[in-house]
Amino acid sequence: MRKLFLAFIFTLLLVSFLIGRANTTRAGMDKENIRYTSVKVEYGDSLDSISRKYNNIGISNAEYVKEVLKMNGMNSDRVHPGCFIVVSYKEE
Repeated sequence: MRKLFLAFIFTLLLVSFLIGRANTTRAGMDKENIRYTSVKVEYGDSLDSISRKYNNIGISNAEYVKEVLKMNGMNSDRVHPGCFIVVSYKEE
């Protein structure tokens, strides 16, 4: 009886691990095609307009702007012409 119980617990743990691994693998594959580039801010650009141009990652523009702010160590969403910022995009 004890061996049967241990086999059941082991099987349950193995199935749980494999299900969790499948989700992690799928998320990792999505990140494999993420690339980064430097973009020169032109007159009239905003992080919102840059987001609309480069965000093909599958997240909302608001989330993308937050990511750009974080990647560039910015405290404000104001950008100035002539500056360079790093953005991400998905290579297809």
